[in-house]
Amino acid sequence: MNLFQRKTRILLVCTENICRSPMAEGLLRHYLQQSELRKTVEVSSAGTRCSMPGCRPDQRAQKVAAVRGIDLTGIKARRVTERELQRSDFVFAMDETNMRDLRKLCPIEHHDKLSFLLSHQAWQPMVEVPDPYFGSAEGFARVFQIIEDAMDSLIAYIGSRTE
Repeated sequence: MNLFQRKTRILLVCTENICRSPMAEGLLRHYLQQSELRKTVEVSSAGTRCSMPGCRPDQRAQKVAAVRGIDLTGIKARRVTERELQRSDFVFAMDETNMRDLRKLCPIEHHDKLSFLLSHQAWQPMVEVPDPYFGSAEGFARVFQIIEDAMDSLIAYIGSRTE
């Protein structure tokens, strides 16, 4: 990477930034460390609503991630901003509601950056990552697996557009 080359910025977005997007952030960072993109990509997450800014990820999300060797403790909930959407190269939404909120906040000339996290897997019939917040620990494990299954395709998508 050229010393003056800006890193590619990736933003993962859910509603409160305490369940899905922190799990996705932790997983993507982990998988990027094993790829050619590890030094050229910057990953963060945010929420479209984020009623608890500064809060750590849900304990169930932290637990399921820790069991798989993914550390979420450094992540704190925050709300996505218009400026961040402008500065990001890729913005991945977890569900339709998140996408609708992002389209309202994001200037129209940046809408091409917006996509669903799961939309880059040809074989994936799901478009939305279900919100596990009101469910059980098993629901968090299932959502973690859905997000993890998307990582290879997501990294390939990012890589094909940053070369």
